[in-house]
Amino acid sequence: MNLKIQPVAFGSVDWLSRAKLDMELKPTARELAVRRLPKISEDLRDVELFDLCEVDSSDDIGKMVELSREADMILVLAAELLSVRHAAKALSAVRIPVVIACEDSRPGAVFSDMYGCLKADQHDVYLTLDEIELQTLAQVIRAKKRLANTKALLIGDGYPSHSQVANPDSARVVEEKLGVVIVQRSIADLRSQWEAADEDAAKAQAQVWLDGAKAVADSARRDIVQSAKMYLAMKSMIKEVGANALTIDCRAWDLLSCEEFHSFYSPCMGLTTLRWEGILASCEADICAMLSMCMLNYVSELPPFLGNIGKVDRERGSVGIGGHASCTVNMDGKGDKLEGYNLRDYGGRGGVASYCSNEGGDDVTIARLDKNLNYLSVAAGKTLPTQQCFEVALGDVDDFIHRCLVGDHHIVVYGDHLKEMTMLARMLDINVLTPKPTVI
Repeated sequence: MNLKIQPVAFGSVDWLSRAKLDMELKPTARELAVRRLPKISEDLRDVELFDLCEVDSSDDIGKMVELSREADMILVLAAELLSVRHAAKALSAVRIPVVIACEDSRPGAVFSDMYGCLKADQHDVYLTLDEIELQTLAQVIRAKKRLANTKALLIGDGYPSHSQVANPDSARVVEEKLGVVIVQRSIADLRSQWEAADEDAAKAQAQVWLDGAKAVADSARRDIVQSAKMYLAMKSMIKEVGANALTIDCRAWDLLSCEEFHSFYSPCMGLTTLRWEGILASCEADICAMLSMCMLNYVSELPPFLGNIGKVDRERGSVGIGGHASCTVNMDGKGDKLEGYNLRDYGGRGGVASYCSNEGGDDVTIARLDKNLNYLSVAAGKTLPTQQCFEVALGDVDDFIHRCLVGDHHIVVYGDHLKEMTMLARMLDINVLTPKPTVI
């Protein structure tokens, strides 16, 4: 999703003192801005830079405000000293984020004055010192835009779900806070789609899963076609509502499936496949986990993993995040095949589930939103070797558990995205909980 940016320069003030000396201002604010635009265009990915808008006086404010209606952010590139009054007036009139982009890590008198004025008046304003900060900020603003354009499918019969109570009480809370629209469909609808799924297509999908597995337990083969039909059912429902994220109350389906078919025709491998296809999918109707997935994916552009909070190891300063049944493949973003997992049934109850191991040594970020969307627990850490899923060394684990824990499922994504997640949370008026570093 392209980020639309309106670059702005403020200039053309009557410099009386210079005029008396027959001096011209060189370079002008416009010339400074034009000089910077090629490098900015090169550095920022997936952006649409509009033509430069030069605001020369208060008479031009209306023009800039009108241009801003089509943009996602204002980018201030240059300003003459005596333009600061009408610059601040113009920027306070827009309703999108204002980014004041310094050059060579120098805020300078004019940019500092503008920034201080807008910040004190609680406008949505940011100041970046260099190109790296500008890239980061642009990515975070893009992530916020993507959230506001996210439609999520909830397959389940109520709020909260059977097995995840630390979740919002209604879809209204989610839309008001994040802009994410949630469309709900019942377990009965899921069953109808599952029963209607094409048997041959399910067999073909089951074979794809088997071909991509490193190892397959005999118990996973029995129900793999029925579980493939679950994947086809979820995919059909996603297409029907036009969703790009999903969460399913699989415990409710678990009860129905085991009672009527004496086996759990699990959606687990279907969730793995949906994530590989770019659909941000969580289990157990865990809306907070799904939303946390969206946030981490949008800032990192990498596939996220969902896991239960596991063993806390004080000596290693680590927390287990695993024990789950729908691993994520291609987490580093480099592979293009659905492969590299182990298949077995789900907890001895049937179905098919995918698991992975981790060699350790990777930087990761873990996160989860609280049920009221008031707090985001987020930490950057490093993975330790595990046979199943993740163990993450993340600092003071007692502080993480007692102060920062806001629910069960946590989301893991490769790379250190603590800064981006913190910025995104603050843009959304969400408080950030980060564990203290380990004291040595």
